[in-house]
Amino acid sequence: MKKALIIANLAGFIGTFLQNDIKILKSMGYEVHCAGNASNKNLEENKRTFREFGTKFHQIDVDGKSPLSRSNMKALRQLRRLMKTEKFELVHCHTPIAGAIARIAAAPYRVWGGTRCRVIYTSHGFYFHEGSGKKTWILYYSIEKFMSLFSDAIITINEEDYKNAQKMFCKKVYHINGVGFDASKYRDVIVNKNEYRQVLGVPPDALMILAVGELSDRKNHQVVVKAMGKAGIPNAVFAVCGKAIKGQGTFDKLNALAEKENVNIKFLGHRADIPQVCHCADIGVLPSTREGLGMAGLEMLAAGLPLVTSNVHGIKDYMVDGVTGYMVSPYDVDGFSDALIKLSDSDVREKMKSDCVKAVERFDNSVSNQQMLNIYQELLS
Repeated sequence: MKKALIIANLAGFIGTFLQNDIKILKSMGYEVHCAGNASNKNLEENKRTFREFGTKFHQIDVDGKSPLSRSNMKALRQLRRLMKTEKFELVHCHTPIAGAIARIAAAPYRVWGGTRCRVIYTSHGFYFHEGSGKKTWILYYSIEKFMSLFSDAIITINEEDYKNAQKMFCKKVYHINGVGFDASKYRDVIVNKNEYRQVLGVPPDALMILAVGELSDRKNHQVVVKAMGKAGIPNAVFAVCGKAIKGQGTFDKLNALAEKENVNIKFLGHRADIPQVCHCADIGVLPSTREGLGMAGLEMLAAGLPLVTSNVHGIKDYMVDGVTGYMVSPYDVDGFSDALIKLSDSDVREKMKSDCVKAVERFDNSVSNQQMLNIYQELLS
C-alpha cells in the first residue's frame, strides 16, 4: 500500500488542524502515518487518538522553540530512520521547524529507482510579512527561500504568503482557503443567551467583548484592555477563552493591566463550547500581531459576530473594513477604542451580522477539502 507521512512540531497540531488531510489521503488509498512531539504525559493519549483516526503515530522529539537544539538533531536522526524504513511516497510537512527537519531528512529519498517521493510544505503563516521589521524579514525569508529547494510544492493559506512564496525556488506554489472549518457548527447554534451567560458568569445586560485564542504576547490582548479603558463603555466585559502560554506571564500582566485600566476582564480558560460562547457575545476581537489566517476570527464571524481586528496578513483575507467590523493597526489603542465604541451600538452590529456569516462561506471545509484534494491528485498522479 502507498504510504504518506504528515508531520508537525506538535502531535496535537495534527489532531486539531489536519484531520481533513488525513481523511483525504485515506480516501486516495494511502496508509497515513503521523509524526510529531507528544509530551510523555500525553504520549499514550495521542497514540490512542491517532489509532481512532486510522493512522500510525510516531514520536519525534522536535523542539519547536530552538532550531539548533540537540533535540532537533535527534529528531533528524529519528526521521531519517523512519523514512528509510517506511519508504513514503508523500511527506507533507507543517510548522517551520518540523517542516525544515523533515524536508532535510526526506532529501535523499525523493527518488528511489524512478519512484519519486513528493515533499510538500504547508505554511500556516510565514514569520515574515508586511508588518515585519527589516531584520525579521531578511532572516526568515532567507531561511524559507533556502528550504524551498527541498520542496516539490509549497501550500499557503493567505494571499500575502502566496505572493511571497512565488518568489522562492520551488516551482509549484498553491493557495488554499485555510485548513477548513465547519462553518455550520458556529452558524447554526441555538442557545439561550441569558442562561448561558449565567453559566459563564457574565451579566445578561453586559456588552460582552470576546477573544478566542491562547494567552500569549503574539495574541496582543493587552491592546484590547487599553482600548476598553480608553473607551469607557458602561457595563462592558472582556471575556478571554484560551490557555496561558508558559513563560510569558500573560495572565498576570493582563490582570494587572485590567485593574489599572478599570476593565472587567474574565478568563474563561481553554474550552470545548466555543460555538455557544460566540453566540453569547456581542463583539469579537482578534488583535494579533501575526496570523497565518486566524481561525478564531472565522469562527466568530460564522456566529454572526462583527469583529475588531488587526490589519495583519492572514486576517485581511476575510475581513472587510466597515462591513464585517473594523480593522486597525495592532498597536493602535485609539483605533481599537473607536471601533469598539462604534460596535457598542446594537443597530450597527445587527446590520453587519449577515455580512459576517457570508464572509466565511468560502473558508468552509467543503471548499478547502476540494482544493486540497485537487493538489494531492495533481502532485501524486
